[in-house]
Amino acid sequence: MVALLARGHFSTAAAALSGILVGLAVVCLYFGAGLLIAGWNVSEFLAHLSIDTIGYLLAMVVLAIAFVGLPIAIFLRFNLITPLVVLVVVILGWLIVGAVQGILSLQTIFGLALYAAYLSPVSLVLYAIFGGSEYLFRTKTNSR
Repeated sequence: MVALLARGHFSTAAAALSGILVGLAVVCLYFGAGLLIAGWNVSEFLAHLSIDTIGYLLAMVVLAIAFVGLPIAIFLRFNLITPLVVLVVVILGWLIVGAVQGILSLQTIFGLALYAAYLSPVSLVLYAIFGGSEYLFRTKTNSR
């Protein structure tokens, strides 16, 4: 009989809630920093607000929460480290790309974050591949 991977000290609900809260905190920090540092204009944004814009914005917020919150929830629930490693590598990778190209500044970080959000489905697939591999590796080694 295959022994299951030892679960973390958090229930599924607590781990998911923690991941969602961290993801929401990151989104709030992004918008707050955009208003304070990048000088975003709220009235201009509201002037161009439409149903399509609201849908796009909600989709990007959900992707950002999943991008940040999912590896944290997986770590808290299953003690899997590889999704966290992928998250750190992706974030550092985007910062390194900006630095190498000479475009890294406080204002351009927001654009790089937008590109990272566009490519977050790739990161979600990497979380599944590497997290699933780590899970399978641990279950195989625990059953021996």
